[in-house]
Amino acid sequence: MENKEQDRNDIPLSEEEIKILKASVNAEKVDRSKLPHYDNSDRAKLWRYIKKNKVFATICAVLALCVAVTLILCVVFAVRKAMDGENKDDFTVILGDDRYTAKYKDVMRDGVLYVDMRKIADYTGLTVSGSKTSVKFTYDDDNYLRFENGNDSAVINGSMVELGGVAVVNEKICEVPYDFLTKAVGDGLRFTLDRETNTIKIMRRMYTTDDKDVFIPKEIHFYTDSFTVLMGIAQNTNDMEYEYSIDVSAFMSSIDPKDQNAYLLLANKQNPVGADYAPTDLKVLECNTKGKRISLRYDAAIALEAMMMEMISDGITDTFVTSAYRSYSYQVGLFEGYIEDHMAEGMTREEAEAAALEYSARPGTSEHQTGLCLDFMTEDMSDLDESFENTAAFRWLSDNAYKYGFILRYPSNKVDTTGYKYEPWHYRFVGRTAATEIYNSGLCLEEYLTLN
Repeated sequence: MENKEQDRNDIPLSEEEIKILKASVNAEKVDRSKLPHYDNSDRAKLWRYIKKNKVFATICAVLALCVAVTLILCVVFAVRKAMDGENKDDFTVILGDDRYTAKYKDVMRDGVLYVDMRKIADYTGLTVSGSKTSVKFTYDDDNYLRFENGNDSAVINGSMVELGGVAVVNEKICEVPYDFLTKAVGDGLRFTLDRETNTIKIMRRMYTTDDKDVFIPKEIHFYTDSFTVLMGIAQNTNDMEYEYSIDVSAFMSSIDPKDQNAYLLLANKQNPVGADYAPTDLKVLECNTKGKRISLRYDAAIALEAMMMEMISDGITDTFVTSAYRSYSYQVGLFEGYIEDHMAEGMTREEAEAAALEYSARPGTSEHQTGLCLDFMTEDMSDLDESFENTAAFRWLSDNAYKYGFILRYPSNKVDTTGYKYEPWHYRFVGRTAATEIYNSGLCLEEYLTLN
């Protein structure tokens, strides 16, 4: 059998069979150049892996989408925050160990951050005084802040400076700009503001004693160094030296009284003293009054008598007092007389009142009712007018009246503030300390009282 199969395999193929075989082989040949290239890159491997692990790949895709959305939201939030420019969350205010929350809309107004000075005073132990609309915070006599409701200025140790906002003052709060306090408080407190978290921290600065590990609060000092002073009062007037050409030692307790606040009473169109006010310590003047019985409050009268003695000693002998204290009833008659005079000129009563108010006071608002002011005249004058400015008496008073506690009450450059036209003949007693401060600062009484 094996030989037969071997013999059969050895039989050559016919030409016809060879053709058929060749045709069959040619038909099975493949052009490998047209076959697709086998991609063995990382991307191809990943794609083949994804096809084989579709569930895992889907989970990864969902997670990637979440991450992308989160990143987009973060970018949007960051952009919006950058556009807004600030964190508008409520503020946390920390005062020592205490803290409270202040609503954003209450403490951020017109781009200015406010803090409550009354709460700071409670924390630091500052003395609080004043009224419903004006409040003063005092550490000691030389260190204090004063704010008035609706005012865009503040007073630091007798100097008026810009506040950088508008103070809100009432019986419960005193809101002032945070930036103002960081500049005004030069020592004693540490201020920290974090706008990322809207946290305000105000802490007492402390120091330790040499021998004991005891923390003691530093003194609080207020400064004007970082501000432009709008108005100011000369400090340390107690150290000034006063020169007199006469011996005033017997008069000094009245010229420079201990309680000078008693002589800072303000009486003007906005601050009436009323119909019932009358001084209880009036004294009839013993200086030149041309025979009139004229009175002032006791200390004012004594100081005036001393001043006129020095005027005479310096050669001013033609000056006398023509008016001083006037009662409410006297002012009623005087004011009505002025109105009648103007009405006689053809004015209506309303027009006559307006004209009279330019140089006289409505009853109850006259400074003469306080018993602290007076009017000067000279022998050459027939009436009170601006001609007094050209006299030797006026020049002497301009240089010396403050030494006796008197000020020019209605200066020519303060008409808008005082509400009265220039009166070079009208002088007011306030005590030597206040008079010196007013003289050195160039303020009028209204401005001076605003600073104190």
